[in-house]
Amino acid sequence: MAAGVKLPYLCISCLTPCKALFKKTEGDFIKLLECSSCGQTVDRYVECEKSIIFMDMMLQEIAAYRHILYNANNFTPQFYMKLAVSLVLSEGYVRWTNFAQGLSAGNGIRNNETYLYIMCILTAIEIGVFGTIITIYSWVKFPNRTSPPTYNALLLGQCGRLANIAAIIWYHGSSIIFQGLMLAFIFISSIQSTRAALHIGRTECATLITVAFIISMYSSNALQPLLIGNRKTRGALQELFL
Repeated sequence: MAAGVKLPYLCISCLTPCKALFKKTEGDFIKLLECSSCGQTVDRYVECEKSIIFMDMMLQEIAAYRHILYNANNFTPQFYMKLAVSLVLSEGYVRWTNFAQGLSAGNGIRNNETYLYIMCILTAIEIGVFGTIITIYSWVKFPNRTSPPTYNALLLGQCGRLANIAAIIWYHGSSIIFQGLMLAFIFISSIQSTRAALHIGRTECATLITVAFIISMYSSNALQPLLIGNRKTRGALQELFL
């Protein structure tokens, strides 16, 4: 192999670069290749359906995250864009629902809907700040490494937020226990997905995620009263969306 040539795949067990995941045999059958470094199958998820991959991802199997981030050609940029929009809308809707319960009837439906857009904006800011902190850390720690799929990993780690919609449908009200468990799940998922993207240890990654969580949540909470209490902002959003 020529010096400086980047191999397109990674072994999901030992992270050794590989030039192929499988080879075709007679009759169009495929044979999964073994890693030259660890001797394990380079990527056992090649033959699995997406449902099985997502199930292992929900069970926090780091190999599943590595497969999606580095070896899966069917997870396109459009998939991550749709996931980002879904996360912002779902989390924004949940926050708006919880916030709207405290609004008086005199606020009117137009103002009420405006708060939905504000909550979606705050959610996007929170996720953006979270990803920016992780990206800056990776640039500082690994200045010579090819840019890792940080934001893709971030979105995968935040997938648990989509369960909030189901919780609202089946349980009309706010549950501190559910919210706490969901936040813990998102925290663990973010650790696993970030580890898969940056190739760092558990302790280091947990510290990074903790700092990113605190800063991103603080920035969102600090901006919320400014946006909600600003009549000009609400008026601009009403003209833009309503």
